[in-house]
Amino acid sequence: MDSVSRILSERERSRPRLMPYALIALFFHSCIVGGIFLASRHATARPAQLPSVSVKIVRPELPKTRRRPTAAAPRATQPPPKATQVPVPEPEPVETVLPEPESSEQLPSEDAMAAPEQEATPRPTQVPAPAGGGAGLSVGGDNGKQIPGIPSDFHFAYYVQRMLALIESRWYKPAVPAGTKSLVRFTIDREGRLSRIELEASSGNSSFDRAALRAMYGANPLPPLPPAYAKPSLTVHLTFSE
Repeated sequence: MDSVSRILSERERSRPRLMPYALIALFFHSCIVGGIFLASRHATARPAQLPSVSVKIVRPELPKTRRRPTAAAPRATQPPPKATQVPVPEPEPVETVLPEPESSEQLPSEDAMAAPEQEATPRPTQVPAPAGGGAGLSVGGDNGKQIPGIPSDFHFAYYVQRMLALIESRWYKPAVPAGTKSLVRFTIDREGRLSRIELEASSGNSSFDRAALRAMYGANPLPPLPPAYAKPSLTVHLTFSE
């Protein structure tokens, strides 16, 4: 054997043995792995502890119902004490002296005691029919011949006065010379409506004539005709004068 082979064999024999150490290390590792496995099994077997939560059930309060007041029992009322009857002395009879009847001359008559009867409608009076003239409104006219303002059988002066007042309240006179006159003819039916309004005689001033016609249309309708007037309509000739 040469020197090189001998050195190598010596080194081979002098090399430490690693097998025992490897076995020891393997044993320790197996113990560690077994301990970890056992610990994990014990941990899985133990139930997990969950946090406990306390729950309290609260019942809602029912609304308080109002109790109806019970009718109180009527108190027993004591009967009023009976009034004691006190004897009342009877009045003594008194002689009455009747007055002597007065003479028949002092007594009022039956005609004086009777109440006067009230008239349902105004008493018809005779209505004058002036033929124009003067300032303002007048029934009738004068254009060379006499024209009656209203028929002769119409005897209700109160109606004519009211008619003139209503028409004059609607009449707005323009500025015209004194003595200017217009004659207007119109018809009144039973209900007071005016119809056939026309200028019968012109004043020569168109503004004055138009003012007279406007007054007639403004006063329409007039009051109804009096019930005592038998005809269905009334024709009037009215003079407007300045």
